Amino acid sequence: MDIYEFSILLQYLSPLALIIGLTVSVFIYKRLNTLTKSLMCYMGFMLTIEALSYIIEKWSDNNMILLHIYSFVELSFMLYLYKKEMFRKPQRFLTILGIAGLCYIFAEMLLIFVFKGLSLKDFSPYAKVADNFIIILFALAFISERVNHFQEKEWGNFRLNIIFLVFFTINTLFFLPFNFMVNAGTITKFYFFAGHLTILALFYLYLTFEIINNSFNKLKKGQ
Repeated sequence: MDIYEFSILLQYLSPLALIIGLTVSVFIYKRLNTLTKSLMCYMGFMLTIEALSYIIEKWSDNNMILLHIYSFVELSFMLYLYKKEMFRKPQRFLTILGIAGLCYIFAEMLLIFVFKGLSLKDFSPYAKVADNFIIILFALAFISERVNHFQEKEWGNFRLNIIFLVFFTINTLFFLPFNFMVNAGTITKFYFFAGHLTILALFYLYLTFEIINNSFNKLKKGQ
């Protein structure tokens, strides 16, 4: 089995991780708080996009638009999550930056798929890179906010934020080279693609762990 065949198999990991996470979340839904319910919704959105990807791939040779839809939905969710659940103070600059990122992703999608301003042979979008970069800034801003209030006994969602920071940073390191080589006839790009798929599945499994852990903590407190 070469790296291409291996990367094809890895594509089934993230949907499987999402299905596991959503199934577990449904069973413990009553014990979930607002944050973990949001994470459950996020996994639901991602699984829907995964399903659409497979459906479109069956009916069409091109499902590339889903990368932009994925990036748009992911950034929208993270903008909401940080604004409503993570940040304790309004972060107007980051909110504007997030909205600007969404506008960029939407504009790039229109340019490529509606106005045909770029040939699919030259397909090398920056939507996912922009998505990752802005979320990394969200995570760094969250750390800065907590560090500036280090006297607090509880840092709330600090661990989850660190996972976001690590995941989206590593994801960018894998995705950016793949993005440049996506149209190149080289097998090397599939190593980056395989790395991207692996950490994506691990990320979804961690979100499942976070949901379960939160549920158990709530159960211990008798809530």
